[in-house]
Amino acid sequence: MVTSFTDAENFLIKKGYPWEPLIKKIGPCRLKISDDLLPYQSIIKSIFYQQLHPKAGDAIFTRFMQIFENKFPTPKELIQRKKEFEQIGLSKRKRETIMQINLLIDQQKLPISLQDFTRNEIETQYTQVKGVGIWTVQMMLIFNQGFLDIMPCTDFAIRKNFSTLMNLENMITPKKLEAETLSLKPYRSIAAWYLWQLPQTL
Repeated sequence: MVTSFTDAENFLIKKGYPWEPLIKKIGPCRLKISDDLLPYQSIIKSIFYQQLHPKAGDAIFTRFMQIFENKFPTPKELIQRKKEFEQIGLSKRKRETIMQINLLIDQQKLPISLQDFTRNEIETQYTQVKGVGIWTVQMMLIFNQGFLDIMPCTDFAIRKNFSTLMNLENMITPKKLEAETLSLKPYRSIAAWYLWQLPQTL
């Protein structure tokens, strides 16, 4: 999916320093939005990578997909093949979180489609699952659903890079970051993408 974020880039450039030089140095936003997976599947996939090196996450996720002939399983399929799922090298805590999501989807207690829900409703519904935090849901909303106005304030890299960009003595807190980036509405997801690129520009 090729998406243009020209309006967002121009909006942020008009904010002046330090956004204008940052955006001009990095160039056009290359945020990749992929809706190949359903929202709940996107969250499940992200759980595989939590606190793991990407290569380790890739290896475990590949073993998971091979169980189901490289097609993301339905909740019933995963429940039926739970024993095999337990053998792929994923931690017990992560397996329990994934199984809980599948059970809630199967019982229609979590939505498959998010089109009728607000961002706050989506975050509330998914963070009720033990092991699913606000950051995980926000990553799904940005990279799977294409929400343009999310600032993942608990993200360590975002906090660190924002503090560097603004020449702050101490790393900004999530609450303070939320307040400081309100002026970037309605394109905070794009601002976040540029913050993630910051180390590459130094």
